[in-house]
Amino acid sequence: MLKLSAVSLVALAAGLLTSTGAQARTVTLSFSSSNFSSPLDIDNLYFPLIPGTTWTYRADTSDGCEVDVMTVTTDTRVIDGVTTRVVHDQVFDSDTCTTAPSALTEDTLDYYAQDNGGNVWYMGEDTFTCQGEGNCTPGEGGWIAGVNGAQPGIIMLAHPRSGDSYKQEYSAGIAQDQALVTAVGVTAKMTRDDAYQSSYSNCIVTKEWTVLEPGAIEFKSYCPNIGVVVTVEHHGKVVRSELTGFSSPADALRFRTVPRR
Repeated sequence: MLKLSAVSLVALAAGLLTSTGAQARTVTLSFSSSNFSSPLDIDNLYFPLIPGTTWTYRADTSDGCEVDVMTVTTDTRVIDGVTTRVVHDQVFDSDTCTTAPSALTEDTLDYYAQDNGGNVWYMGEDTFTCQGEGNCTPGEGGWIAGVNGAQPGIIMLAHPRSGDSYKQEYSAGIAQDQALVTAVGVTAKMTRDDAYQSSYSNCIVTKEWTVLEPGAIEFKSYCPNIGVVVTVEHHGKVVRSELTGFSSPADALRFRTVPRR
């Protein structure tokens, strides 16, 4: 699921230098379906999943523009004994920023659940590669916890600390993403003119990678009550994706900052 902050490169470097001095900790949590009393109540500060919430991200690419639309559905699926929330993620690529059906290139269903301690678990994904809507085939990277040896991972800790590292997913040879919290208490500043908001406070920054793609690294900024606001991908070239649209049934109560218009 490899997909920073919108801080400047200088600020990013400072964050990484800060994290170097942080105490490194490998976080390993035991998975048990009995530890999920209310798995659909996903209210983690940095990864809230409220049904009806939609995030839209845009990135400038060598081919034009990539638009990523993520929606928390009301759908559920039982995986490895746990009822999970289904999140629908669609990626569109074109010479202009569009969500036209003909521009659809990726269509994914991700499955998440929150344990009793407030940690959000990543329970699997069904992913499809598309050449327009209605012309999709199963893509690489799909996995389901409990099937063919696949194991659930952590997408967000309840109380992330700088230096924490953890597995986000594990299916041998298919999905082996890992994450490291490089900084906390970060102010993430956007650079796009069409960014949803100009900056976000008290964010955390993670470095995410997989041994299956040596050299591919992503830096993500997760901010309170909203989730990911920007991703910087390093994979031969640098691609920066920023939050340009956000809507949630909880807007009025949980997100009071006036968006930039």
